[in-house]
Amino acid sequence: MSKNRYRNPLKTPWLMRIVFVSVTLAAIFATFVVLRNRQVKQGDRIHSAEKAIVQLDKEVEMWEARIEGQLDRAELKRRLKWVESDLSDISAASILVLSPHEEVPALPKVAVAE
Repeated sequence: MSKNRYRNPLKTPWLMRIVFVSVTLAAIFATFVVLRNRQVKQGDRIHSAEKAIVQLDKEVEMWEARIEGQLDRAELKRRLKWVESDLSDISAASILVLSPHEEVPALPKVAVAE
């Protein structure tokens, strides 16, 4: 009877080493995937926050434009007439214009650096 045995049997210590290396590599790759997904999710949150900031900036600019339109003299005059306000126009003759070098007796004196 001939012995029909495998000449290089895989021994238990080598099998354990292969299993240990495989499990270690699987853990490293799984950790890499988890960290990469976390990084992508954080980048998506940052991107959505930046989009929200841009949207708010556009909204602020729109409100500023509306306020400027409201403060326009012709627009203000039209709105005052529409709501039948008691306010009236100020004539140019009733506006007092002071040059910076003139002194007004009713105001306190302020030191001027020249």
